[in-house]
Amino acid sequence: MGLARGIFVIDTHVHAVRVAMKFKERGVKPTYEGVFGGMTGKVQAVTYDNSERLLYHMDRYGVDMAVIMALGGDNETLIKILEKHPDRFIGRTMPSAIGRKARDGEAEWTIQAACKEMDELLSTGLFRGGIGEGMPGSPVPREDLTWRERYEEICQVVEVARKHKVPVSWHTPMGTLSGYAGASRAFAGYPRYEDPLLVHEIATTFPDVSIIMSHGGMQGWWSEMYMEPTLNVAAGHNNVYLETGLWWADLYDQPLRDPNIGPEKLIWGTDWGASIPQQWQPGLQPETYANQSRRDGIPAHQIDVFGWSLKQLDKLDIPQDDLNLVLGGNAVRIFKLEDKMPHTRLFKQYLKPR
Repeated sequence: MGLARGIFVIDTHVHAVRVAMKFKERGVKPTYEGVFGGMTGKVQAVTYDNSERLLYHMDRYGVDMAVIMALGGDNETLIKILEKHPDRFIGRTMPSAIGRKARDGEAEWTIQAACKEMDELLSTGLFRGGIGEGMPGSPVPREDLTWRERYEEICQVVEVARKHKVPVSWHTPMGTLSGYAGASRAFAGYPRYEDPLLVHEIATTFPDVSIIMSHGGMQGWWSEMYMEPTLNVAAGHNNVYLETGLWWADLYDQPLRDPNIGPEKLIWGTDWGASIPQQWQPGLQPETYANQSRRDGIPAHQIDVFGWSLKQLDKLDIPQDDLNLVLGGNAVRIFKLEDKMPHTRLFKQYLKPR
């Protein structure tokens, strides 16, 4: 293992199933929309197990565990990985079977079918990471969907999570990656309902269910346009948590100082495996940030996001016990991973005398 930054480190947002292009073998012409679906939902890529490369990166950087999910919605491959490495990974699930059938025109997507599939997957005990990385929805664009209809769908999803005592996640932000993925799918599906402020209603309705704001308002680019509404939601509810792995160092300042957020509500989640490189703009703020580049094209190598993300955390002059919470302690509590810990009392806690 490499030198760890924390006492027990957990990346809460990892894609262990890799998307591969293989255009020549499939006899199709590569396009940006073919990789990610775009407005059509038709994906030309295939998926494969990338867990051995992931474990190598984890060992190099001292990452003890990861919450893994599948790019491309391949839960079958994900289950094999989870069964092979139960001490390193827990899963997070989405209803991939009904999603694939609906995308390919073989079945109609319904929230009932999606919830049934997730209920069955969560019943295996492999998916302690909950539901996500966003709220499940139809892979086919539905521009006529009202917020009230979408809210009713989401409530059914959260009820499944409540039944299994696992968290749900809300994808923030939608479409701000300005490279090959974000530009092609920014308006697919129902992006109006990815607004972070809508989580106020979900968090109020389900105060007993943990809600994770995927990417914490910063998935890519240098704009902070989604940060303030995301922080507003986290400050307003005890059950809302923020992923921080794609934040540059300065983005930590305000939430760490906010008495209603603080280190207790931040969790490290890097989006490892999503192929989002870092961009460099010397002399500007931020000097480095995560985003795709249409000029460079789609990366063929494994992006090293652990190194960049941990380097941002190295710039924070905060107590190590607080950093330990961000890097793992909060995840242990949210995902109920006490049985995975080598010792008790690793993370910050105090007894108040009478």
